Amino acid sequence: MEKMKVGVAGLGFIGPAHIEALRRLPNVVVVAVNDFNEETAKSKAESLGIGRSYGDYDAFLADPEIQCVHICTPNFLHYPMAKKALEAGKHVVCEKPLANTVKEAEELVALAKKTGLVNAVHFNLRYYPLVRHMKMMQEKGEMGKVFSIIGSYLQDWLYYETDYNWRLEPDKSGESRAIADIGSHLIDIIEYISGLHITAVMADFATVHPTRKKPTKEIETYSGKMLKPEDYRDVSINTEDYATVMLKFDDGSRVWLP
Repeated sequence: MEKMKVGVAGLGFIGPAHIEALRRLPNVVVVAVNDFNEETAKSKAESLGIGRSYGDYDAFLADPEIQCVHICTPNFLHYPMAKKALEAGKHVVCEKPLANTVKEAEELVALAKKTGLVNAVHFNLRYYPLVRHMKMMQEKGEMGKVFSIIGSYLQDWLYYETDYNWRLEPDKSGESRAIADIGSHLIDIIEYISGLHITAVMADFATVHPTRKKPTKEIETYSGKMLKPEDYRDVSINTEDYATVMLKFDDGSRVWLP
């Protein structure tokens, strides 16, 4: 079987995670990577053991060997990068969200349909063993009728006011953070397992840290790297870092997500 040749764009935290996962597949090979400049792309490629690197996305897409592009960049770049990849004849696997607006997402769906290319969103939690087991239980009828679901998705990596990431900035992540970022995984899992579809939403958002300390020096997500007090500046936060959501499904079932 001929191997699918993949290029990965975006080499912060999640890009290397994609590469690690792809290397576990016998019929896939990562042939090239792309990041925001030549030096960074080359350094990351060397550390990951990948032969080709590009600091320019257009040059990356022009690589004739790449058949599929994994987009692992901040949210605001997903739509333009996915669109360019589809127009270049490449399949796309994109980190969520596919786009920051419904209009942009619908445009990408239409473009993929027109070109016959794959345009997938990466919801990896579907494939955790426990999730797959619950999905099979539902399909076999072992769960019975679902009347209500209670779920939570908690993360502590932005717990302190000194914790910072581009996801806190609406121009990069979109207008919602906790729900759009980790909440989207939980909502996807609920629909995936139950086979039901959401028809109504009621939500309450809150911002625990209205002011955070933004690093003035580069720091990678989850790196655990500590900076000195003088290496931060105070910034106002206008995206939520806590949310409680109630959902209604098409069969009348309810979900509560604290």
